[in-house]
Amino acid sequence: MGKKKLLYITWAVIIICMLIGGGLAIYLIGKETGEYPLNLFLPIIIGVLGGCLVFFAGFKIKEKRNGNVPDVDERTLRNLQKYFMVVLYVVLFGSGAALIIAFASGVQYIETGLLIVCLMGVYLVVGVGALVAKKI
Repeated sequence: MGKKKLLYITWAVIIICMLIGGGLAIYLIGKETGEYPLNLFLPIIIGVLGGCLVFFAGFKIKEKRNGNVPDVDERTLRNLQKYFMVVLYVVLFGSGAALIIAFASGVQYIETGLLIVCLMGVYLVVGVGALVAKKI
């Protein structure tokens, strides 16, 4: 399979997943309130397609400015591999330690919302660290 074809398939899957997520949000709003605001589909579609267009425009501008210079080299890849290996162990051991501490202090139930917030924080820290390791 060609590189361009794989890129188009990937972007199609991403866009479809975003649209499904928007539809799921409308369903959840309707389930909560009793009426389904189907007029939100147009802003969702425009937002998804507009965001993709802004991304592609920025990509094309960067490509014109830099030419064929690659974004990453072997040293950057090695730095990212080391970073993600360290993050893997820190997150595994850190979450394990947090669970052991919570169990030792008598916590029997954990609220799902708190888990979502903690996981969002982990994603944020890992993403920012990856950007720093890549040295953007």
